Amino acid sequence: MTKAALTMATLTILASTVARGETVAEKKLRASVDEVATKQAGEIKDCGKQFTVKFDWKAFDAIDWKKIGREKNDYYDSERNNLSRLGEGVNKLCADKDYKAALQKVSNIIYRSTNDESIRVKATVSGATLTFDNYSFGSTRDASDYEGAAKAAL
Repeated sequence: MTKAALTMATLTILASTVARGETVAEKKLRASVDEVATKQAGEIKDCGKQFTVKFDWKAFDAIDWKKIGREKNDYYDSERNNLSRLGEGVNKLCADKDYKAALQKVSNIIYRSTNDESIRVKATVSGATLTFDNYSFGSTRDASDYEGAAKAAL
């Protein structure tokens, strides 16, 4: 992605958050998570195609933070860290020709936060979208978490 395109994407993201009444600090935190998602899309090089990687903000905002006794603003760093190995995990998956072939139907990858403690990382495929649901309050995810979840879904 060119610098101009990345700047435009960041400005678009920032503009879309104004309506929700977020503080400037929260907007910047969200933009930093989106930047990691975009970077991870660029890191996926072994599958023979490009993917779009998006962070699901609706899922993040839908967590009942008060009910679980946590501060939402304390988890942006965790989400950046969790996302930082997604590309490596997809690349590992594409080292296997059969999984690489299965991923040719996928063009979108969604990372979705959840407080569902019954999972670690769970992947689902619907049409051209591969979604990773992550229990966001566990340990930081690594490449093998994404690889294993995607293998189970494909």
